[in-house]
Amino acid sequence: MQPLLAQDTGSLAFIALQYDAPLLRTDPKTLDPMPFAARSYTISDDKLTITYKLRDDLLWSDGQKITSADYKFTWDRMMDEKVNFPYRKLFQDYFTSLTAPDDATLVFQLKEVFAPALLYSGIDAIPKHVFENLDINDNPRNNNPTVGSGPFLLKQWRKDEFAEFAANDHFFLGRPNLDSYLIKIVPDVTVEYSQFKSQEIDAVAVQPQDWEEARNLPFAQPLNYYSANASWSYLAINLRNPILADRRVRYAISGALDRQSMIQAVRLGHAKPLDGPYASASWAYEPDVLHIAYDPAASGKLLDEAGWAINPATGVRERDGNPLKLRIHYGPPGNKQREQIATIVQQQLKNVGIELEIIPEDFNAFLDRTGKTHDFDLTVAGWGAGIDPHASRNLWVSDGGQNETGFQNPEVDRLYDQAVRVYDQSERKKFYSQIQKLIAQEQPYVFLWENESLFDLNNRIVLPYAAGETKTSPIVDPWRWYSKTGQ
Repeated sequence: MQPLLAQDTGSLAFIALQYDAPLLRTDPKTLDPMPFAARSYTISDDKLTITYKLRDDLLWSDGQKITSADYKFTWDRMMDEKVNFPYRKLFQDYFTSLTAPDDATLVFQLKEVFAPALLYSGIDAIPKHVFENLDINDNPRNNNPTVGSGPFLLKQWRKDEFAEFAANDHFFLGRPNLDSYLIKIVPDVTVEYSQFKSQEIDAVAVQPQDWEEARNLPFAQPLNYYSANASWSYLAINLRNPILADRRVRYAISGALDRQSMIQAVRLGHAKPLDGPYASASWAYEPDVLHIAYDPAASGKLLDEAGWAINPATGVRERDGNPLKLRIHYGPPGNKQREQIATIVQQQLKNVGIELEIIPEDFNAFLDRTGKTHDFDLTVAGWGAGIDPHASRNLWVSDGGQNETGFQNPEVDRLYDQAVRVYDQSERKKFYSQIQKLIAQEQPYVFLWENESLFDLNNRIVLPYAAGETKTSPIVDPWRWYSKTGQ
């Protein structure tokens, strides 16, 4: 629950309840930036200075005032090389400083024109008076925070059981309508859905196989949608492995996978095939990129060309006496969809002579493997798309902090840098279109599909937005939710 360390959606869901005072937020209806903890902002004519004025009613949950010093402290820790902040590079490359000339003012200075600067400068804060004398990387307040700014505050957390949050009386937009918010930790999605059906829980991400039943339950409030920040599934290929550094092998892997049948098997049709890193609802999406069609025969020829010949006795390809054996990791072990994807990939690669070992593991160990040790051949995972296409830069530039595959392309690096120097969106899109084409050409990922979000909510809960009213998820602003039953 330390915002400066977290990078997975599970952690971020907890954090969003405890800490929620970003300077700006994205309007769910328009995707435009709008003031949130800031009451106003101004951008200089040369686009190199952004000045924020804070609201007067910002309080930490212990009653202390939230001031510019808290945001300045947070920024300084974000920029501190000793802190394991995974997104530092995204800020360091464009901002030179943040100053706090008084308690209500923050001034960001940029090195050069940076089109999404407003979104990136709209940072949230952690409490200076709690963390200033603690090691951000390792301290008891990271998993047991005592002070927050969000609508709910962590009351108790039992590992692998639940996290209970209580309404924050000092939340700057007013005390939430709900007294408490309980997140149950359920490792099995079948049990999770069963608890929704028995109304033991009020909200559930529905698995495709349960959707027809879930949306017709008498108490159901079903929500299904594709959004501009849709989540998408992929198969990462480690280019540090000499075998996989050969593009013919990567193309062969892509061509051996029948993604359409996988969508039917895994998602029951509730997904769209994807060939690049941006969701189809994103303004930056480029449909005209390399698409490697399902063609096992063509994959076999590519592997032949790369020197991997079938051993008739084993059915596994060999080169210089070494079999073509790879590992595929996923996490956590209870993620049934990733397990299913890995199993299908294993079978379809076997059909072209590639032997694949499936290795499930604890999610933290999986994150260390993909982000630190890079000891893998293939992984099954997913990302949530960012509202601004620059958000994925960290995955694709040569020195990106989340570039798990070791992908390096100087032209992609250059295009990402050029794209943010242009404010006009149609002009920016030209750069991102080229980026998508280059990434697809190299195939560091097999982009599988973008998910249709399937969500069910007990209809006693009233949300602030109706389905179809937002360009993101309608399941936002939990402080505005209320219960028709009063319970």
